Amino acid sequence: MKRKRMSLTRAAEVFDVPGQPALGVARITVTGSRRAHIENHRGLIEYGPEIIGVSAGDMTIKLRGRELEITAMSDMELVVTGEISAVELLD
Repeated sequence: MKRKRMSLTRAAEVFDVPGQPALGVARITVTGSRRAHIENHRGLIEYGPEIIGVSAGDMTIKLRGRELEITAMSDMELVVTGEISAVELLD
């Protein structure tokens, strides 16, 4: 009997597991223009009141705005608050 290898993406679909956590892909949840929650990040690249850069493996997430600050951070998640005017995803 031949066995087929199942990709992580396909396995996530079959077992109804959210793809982002299963694959280590960042998930960004923006609430209004005042709060951003980033899961599965790989660390800070840039930090200031007008720009926060976060490594997300193959890409960089840049939050732009005013009075930005990190209000919570762990090895997997971070929360940014302030006046968020843009979220950029860069390769």
